[in-house]
Amino acid sequence: MTGHRHGPSFAGWFGPSFQESGMASIKSSGTHRQIQITDPEGASSRMVSLDEVLIWLEAHSGAMAARWLLELRSRSRDLDPEDERLLGEFLALLIRLLPECLGAYRQQGLPLLHQAAELYGHLAALRGLAAGEGVEEIQILREVLLRFLFRDPPGQGRARGLGLRELLHLSRLADQLVTHTSVGHTDTLFFKLFQGHGVPNSTSEQTRAEVRDQLDEIRRELDGLRALDVDPGEER
Repeated sequence: MTGHRHGPSFAGWFGPSFQESGMASIKSSGTHRQIQITDPEGASSRMVSLDEVLIWLEAHSGAMAARWLLELRSRSRDLDPEDERLLGEFLALLIRLLPECLGAYRQQGLPLLHQAAELYGHLAALRGLAAGEGVEEIQILREVLLRFLFRDPPGQGRARGLGLRELLHLSRLADQLVTHTSVGHTDTLFFKLFQGHGVPNSTSEQTRAEVRDQLDEIRRELDGLRALDVDPGEER
């Protein structure tokens, strides 16, 4: 087959187009609707489940964090090697938090995600970045998620794509990261100026150690959540 290849469309999240897949039907299940697609051969397929999305996020977390750091490095000017190592820890933790913010303990996971994002904004301010630059670094996560979802979508067997609900959940998490990164950046600049210290333009070894200590605390709380033995779909 030849011809120009276009990028992913919004409809692409639902697997093959209805024209290619045959007839689509919607079945109600509890309070949610599930889209099922019947292909020309009559075989029924389904959208991926939330559990499959969580498994997919876990399986790709390391690769996504590495890609995020690679993109950040390519767009950042004069990134200090020590700052880069700390940012690598940050990005890995933020991606590890995503499944917890979608699963059974999402109410406990979201505050950790917000705390980590505000800490990222705090560090961005101490690195001398403008508010928009720190937000742009966080926005890379959305690009990375889209890239990985397009290249290797979640689901096995008859699963044919990511459902709208799960896609919106991921998008909202990215939005929350942006919002809380901006809050952390603004608060840090305000207190620095209020205390008469001026606008920072670089980090120190002490600053990195303090930020890393806070990262370790968030990581311990995350590990505590992961140690809880619940079924993936169970709501607390």
